[in-house]
Order: sequence, then structure tokens, then C-alpha cells
Amino acid sequence: MKTFLKKITPFVLFILILEIAIPIMVDPYNIFHWKRIRDNGVEPNSNYIKMQYILHNPDKFDSFLFGSSRTGFIDVEKIPEGNWYNMSYSEGLPQEHLENLKELIENGIIPKNVMIGVDNISCFVDPSIHENQFYRIPYPRENKLAFYANYLSIRGVIASLEVSVEHEIEDPDYVDRYYRSGSTKRDPSLGGQWEGDTPYWGNYYHYYIDDALASIRRTAELCEKYNINLILFTNPIYDSTYQQSKYFGYASFLELLAEQQKTGYYNFSGINAITENRNNYYEASHYTEDVGDMIIDRIFNNVTDEQLESQGFGFFVTEDNLEEFRKALDNH
Repeated sequence: MKTFLKKITPFVLFILILEIAIPIMVDPYNIFHWKRIRDNGVEPNSNYIKMQYILHNPDKFDSFLFGSSRTGFIDVEKIPEGNWYNMSYSEGLPQEHLENLKELIENGIIPKNVMIGVDNISCFVDPSIHENQFYRIPYPRENKLAFYANYLSIRGVIASLEVSVEHEIEDPDYVDRYYRSGSTKRDPSLGGQWEGDTPYWGNYYHYYIDDALASIRRTAELCEKYNINLILFTNPIYDSTYQQSKYFGYASFLELLAEQQKTGYYNFSGINAITENRNNYYEASHYTEDVGDMIIDRIFNNVTDEQLESQGFGFFVTEDNLEEFRKALDNH
């Protein structure tokens, strides 16, 4: 038996090394290559990568934009005030933004400005489902070993191979832009070129409005404590997505947000001339950079459009003008 164990031990060790080495080398979600990600066609865990990047470059930026991948299409390099980085990632949620901001502050990174984009994803997606999705597992504030263990898996490598093998690089600036600003970029002329208006994540709908509001409230309290300028806004959801979300209570979320957010927020949600135009969207979820520019202009350059604001787009909502806001949402 001893002889057998001696003979088999090198083989077992070799297999174990391969099972660890292969996931690290292939690293489809760029966890182990966060310093310089590879454009391999697989959506990276941008939450983790961006957090690592900022934590290791604490003096590079002084302002951060948080939100889902929709918010990623806001080109923060165009924001005139502050040195911004776009922290947006797939299905970014208020609870996760709060934890990320806590982590930054605990590591001595206290931003001047924090801007957060919220929408129906914020209040209808259960944060716990991200724990089982390789590209969305939250940044590990405590148990980092358990986090890395998720990616030391042949399962993740195999699941990514079909995408990686067939991937052709279409955006040569992708990696450099990832570290320069964190913003996403596509050709706005591709807007409107999709079929069907049904939201791809329609089966995600659950009532997490109370949890989302609580996380936003705690984020506001944290910003007030550290004298951080907080800017809150809602993403302009495509009209069919908005209508479905309204059925599940999204309009209530917008009203409750105004009641609890002392500093108010900029609203771009609703049915209006922007959200009804398919050319402003890549599909029924993501708006184009041109719409992102409009958000920047409204918030930072005070560019207003009376007709659009009468429809709720660019409307600055407070508890005091809530009735007027309701009329704007119902006006179109």
C-alpha cells in the first residue's frame, strides 16, 4: 500500500495542480488578471476588477459613478466637474454599491462625488442570485478565499470556452478605456436595430423595493457623514420595459425615493419622447451614449428641455414637487 501511495502521489499532485493552474491561466472572468484584463468575449466580473483597480490606485480618481450596465454608457470623461471613474457593472444593485463604497472609505478612499443610477433592476432583482453568477459575484469584503475558490473551477472554464473560441475583437480600445474611465462604448448608430421589445430579464421580477430604498438611504447617510456630494438619478428605461416595471410597482419606487431622498434626484424614467424612440436603445435594456450625454448635460451643464421635463425626462424630483412629478409621468 505504501508503495502504491508513493507511486500515485505525484500523479494526484499533478492533477490537482492542473485543476488550479488551468482556471488561473484561462481565467475567463479576468479575476486573476484584473491588472490587465483580456478581451476574450466573456463578460468579466467588472465589480471585482474595478474595485481592485481603484483600491490599488487610490489617488487616480476623486469621483465615482455607480449603477448597472445601463449606466455604463455614460461617458464620465465628459463630466466637467471632478475626475470620474465609471464603476458600473452588469446588474449593479444599491446594496452592492453601498458595500463597495464602505470598502473604499475603509481603505482611505473618500471621493468628492458619488453618482448613482437606479432603475427597475435596482428594486426588482434579488441580490442573492449574483452569488451564483460568475460575472456578478459581489466584491468580497470579508471571505476572500471563498470568493477565489469560485473561480478555481474547471466548470467555469468549460462554460466560457464556446464564447472565447469564437470571439473576434471588435473594440480595440476596450481594455485601455476600461482603465481610463470604466465607461462602455458602442456605436450609437446601432441603436434601434433589434427585434422584439420584451425585457430579457422579465422573469427576475421580485419585490425588493424596501431593501433598495434602505440601501440608498444608508448610502446617503454615509455620504453625508464623510461630506461626499451624492447625485442620484434614474436611468431612462425603454418604454415597454418601463410599462412592465410600472405594473410591478416601479412608479411606487420613484415616489418613495423622492419621499426619503432629502436632496432629491434627477428622473429620466417614464414614457417620453426619448424612451419611446427605439433609436435611443441598443435593445430593450441599454440606452445609447447619446442619451448618456443628455443625462450629463442635464445634471452638470443645466441643459433643460421644457417639453421633455413635462414628460418626466430630466425632472428634478423632491418631496415638495411630488404631485407635479406624478402629473408629468401620467402626462404622456
